Amino acid sequence: MTKTKLHAFGLITVIAIGAFILAALIGGTAVYSTKSSFCGSCKIMQTRYVAWERSTHARSVHAATADCIDCHSEPGAIGNFKAHLNGARYVLVRLTGGTGRAILQGKVYMSACTECHTVRGIVVKQPGHEINHAAHIAHSIECFQCHRNPSHGTLLGEPTLHAMDTCESCHTQQQYQMARCTACHSRSMINNLFLSRH
Repeated sequence: MTKTKLHAFGLITVIAIGAFILAALIGGTAVYSTKSSFCGSCKIMQTRYVAWERSTHARSVHAATADCIDCHSEPGAIGNFKAHLNGARYVLVRLTGGTGRAILQGKVYMSACTECHTVRGIVVKQPGHEINHAAHIAHSIECFQCHRNPSHGTLLGEPTLHAMDTCESCHTQQQYQMARCTACHSRSMINNLFLSRH
């Protein structure tokens, strides 16, 4: 081999090894960033992570764990890619010391909810407290409008606002009856009455 060919071969080898290392780093980062522990590694997200860790979305006995990306991205490869871009933007802003407006959008997409929770699959824990989810969906009411913070409520893993507490915001005719739930039920029973499909 001539010196020029040897130099070209060495350069191609170095470029190939560099490309392989870069691809491995990008691939590893992409896989690791789909784990909830990645989100929890950021100081500002630690309380959210602990609340999720104690929620039914993290410790479901009926299905796989719902990681952050499962709820906070639209289903599919494009939705995952957009969520990764948003997360990368967030990390970049945090690393560069950016502050001000909200830099991370915690939107939960209804299509992400229905990946695991089907309308027919929702089971009421207590008979007599049935909720017609199909009717709510038909009226374009999204899951998060009633189920606020199901995974990031309290550090005990409970929602900050129970879904049933939001009913009276739309169902004004029934406000009197709903305000009297505690006349028959203890607050802890009310918190456990609602729906389960986990």
